[in-house]
Amino acid sequence: MNIPKLLLDELNITIPVSENLGDSKATAIRISCPDSMLIVLIENEIIDIILNEEPWRKTEQALVFDGGRKYDCISVFQLLDGGSTKKHVFWFDITECFGV
Repeated sequence: MNIPKLLLDELNITIPVSENLGDSKATAIRISCPDSMLIVLIENEIIDIILNEEPWRKTEQALVFDGGRKYDCISVFQLLDGGSTKKHVFWFDITECFGV
């Protein structure tokens, strides 16, 4: 699934989507957006893409500071057929959104 996908046409953001992208700090999805009000919208759109537009619910979000970097760690439950759920954790490196 290493196919680049266009995210939010208005912002012209392209991200490579792969199976392990964003599942740890080491593979955090790097976001560079000068408008900090759009960060959550962008993160939600990326999660939609990775989860193939399947329904999901955010359960936790934390801002993590590590080595001069800022990360947004988001936990979600993906709603599966039959009523079961699957937990996912996504890491976003948002350092560039606020300057280093």
